[in-house]
Amino acid sequence: MEKPSYPCPCGGKIKWKKDKAVIEGINLGVFDIEYCPKCGEEYFPEETMEIVERELKKHGLWGIKRKQASLWKSGNSVLLRIPKEIADQLNLKPDEKVILYAEGNKKLIVNI
Repeated sequence: MEKPSYPCPCGGKIKWKKDKAVIEGINLGVFDIEYCPKCGEEYFPEETMEIVERELKKHGLWGIKRKQASLWKSGNSVLLRIPKEIADQLNLKPDEKVILYAEGNKKLIVNI
């Protein structure tokens, strides 16, 4: 079966590949994925998204409540307060060490 190809919003052309889907650190398997070689954006087709959604629900990661937090300045540093609900869910304790890194220009990853 030939898979359709169509334009990406960036002006590139969507192509297909088989790739491993890892979301929130959980390996969900290898799926057919639509991707744009120009901008690097990846999209799950409907059949794949149904499987991914089911697996994420099994791991309690679908429909996660998101909380807004504010950044604070302290000296030359920027501080982030983690809401109690999230800290409790992750069993975070004061003085616990974490690893931080930026992913792109607008995403902060915190590994516990």
